[in-house]
Amino acid sequence: MRIPTLSAIALAALLATGGVAEAQVAGGGAGAPSVSPVTDFPLVKVDAKVFDAAGTTVKTLACEWTEPEDDDMPCIKFQGDPQTAFATIEEAGGVSAEKTTTLEDGSTTSVYSKRADGTWLIRTRGTVGGKDMHFGQVCTADGQKCQMWDVEGAKFARKSVRAAAAKLKSGKIDNSRKGR
Repeated sequence: MRIPTLSAIALAALLATGGVAEAQVAGGGAGAPSVSPVTDFPLVKVDAKVFDAAGTTVKTLACEWTEPEDDDMPCIKFQGDPQTAFATIEEAGGVSAEKTTTLEDGSTTSVYSKRADGTWLIRTRGTVGGKDMHFGQVCTADGQKCQMWDVEGAKFARKSVRAAAAKLKSGKIDNSRKGR
């Protein structure tokens, strides 16, 4: 199962630009709101570094876009799919990575690190739209399954990370809001 991290980032970008555009009423007709195509896309920047066990940078990714193009896809795939991120880290000979995503109204930094039991921890912190964020995922070694956790911007997440790891290990993954 691929976890749609990119969906969360897209949602943050939508919220940063004032929310979701009015939906068009099916069938048009009288009273249907007019819908204009979105033409103003916010700037997104992604900088990622992969580190080896000694902390030396072994690979970097850097992209910037308002409308993504082919050369932005490595960054989009890295941040949008844990499987791609873990494969990129391991193929570069790395054991961890740090990715910073910058939007018009804030930024987040995600740290990808392998845990002692072979699972991966993705921890994201930052501020977007004036809201402090502190959330992440615990994923299987291959990135096929992930359990999300969120501490709503709180400083510490140890209990939430442990609970997510236990759910992942038990196979009872629940990524609904109540399950985090």
